Amino acid sequence: MSVGSYIAINLFCLAVALISSHFSFSQHLKQTELLSLKTDLGKSSADLQFLRSQINPHFLFNVLNTLYGTAIQENANRTSEGIQKLGDMMRFMLHENTLDAIPVAREIDYLKDYIYLQKLRIVNSDQIHVEVNLPENPYHQTIAPMLLIPFVENAFKHGVSLQNRSWITISLHCEADRLDFDIYNSLHPKRETDTERFQGGIGLENVKQRLQLLYAGKHELTIRQSQTEYFVHMTMFL
Repeated sequence: MSVGSYIAINLFCLAVALISSHFSFSQHLKQTELLSLKTDLGKSSADLQFLRSQINPHFLFNVLNTLYGTAIQENANRTSEGIQKLGDMMRFMLHENTLDAIPVAREIDYLKDYIYLQKLRIVNSDQIHVEVNLPENPYHQTIAPMLLIPFVENAFKHGVSLQNRSWITISLHCEADRLDFDIYNSLHPKRETDTERFQGGIGLENVKQRLQLLYAGKHELTIRQSQTEYFVHMTMFL
């Protein structure tokens, strides 16, 4: 792998982290708005619009285009494809993430892009196995955006170790008005010296509360955890 490709991949990881942070904060604002509406307090969307205004999408996309051109010149096909997928994720975050509902197919596209970028980090490790079963069918059902990704983020954050055997299995099945989503992964507790040891969990709590608000009586969520494994099953009635 060339130096340029190595730098680009590390930039991917940084950008994905920034996108994740941006999403957690924006979803927190949207969740607060929903809770306020349910208690008849009311809340404008000014906070969310202000948050979006802090990002200069033209600058970000220009940087991505520059990296993409560099990767093409270096014949770094995997790197250039990663940059393209990151750009797609950013467009999703800036536009579709603000909608009340999006096609299930778009949510699946976002998952695929995220997983692709995560797999770039572990491509050289033969101890990590990632199995993904996401459908190609262009489903016409709709779903509230970003309800699935927190579980996938959690799996890669806690289920991957570069020192120990690790695995992640992700599968989704959708038919008629029902969606089934499963994630099964190894679990590697953070070391005491890890700065992220006490971080995390916010995204999962956020999605649980959103499910209660948006799909009350229309979803089932099962989470099982042991010292070495983590399993999630979710059924949603769309």
